[in-house]
Amino acid sequence: MVDNDEMDVPALDPRDERWARLRVAGPAALLVAKLHKIAERADTPHRLNDKDAHDAYRLLQAFETRDLAEVFSRLQAHELCGATTEDALNFLDKLFAQSPDALGPTMAGRAEEGIGEPEQVAVATFILAQDLLAALRE
Repeated sequence: MVDNDEMDVPALDPRDERWARLRVAGPAALLVAKLHKIAERADTPHRLNDKDAHDAYRLLQAFETRDLAEVFSRLQAHELCGATTEDALNFLDKLFAQSPDALGPTMAGRAEEGIGEPEQVAVATFILAQDLLAALRE
């Protein structure tokens, strides 16, 4: 509701010329959702999906830390989503930023098995999570 942008969304079929102008969630909002999903399922490992942590990694990687921190600061201050955002940042700290072996980095790395560099992704996820939290403290 707060972190979103309008975007032109075309039909999936390239021969179909239809499109719609829609509001889509921004990267901080998507990250908040992913962090809540992982945290809600952390105590039931059979419900965890490594792709969710990998999505969090990709969001942290794809957007400048400063830009994400600015949006997160706005979300924290907003009356509708401040508490939810604060919870998400606590999840980021607990599940991602404590160690490369924490649940989040481990899951993100596992999603790379057979196609990429799991250990490198786990370490990068950990560092990116720490960077975002540090930027928010500044």
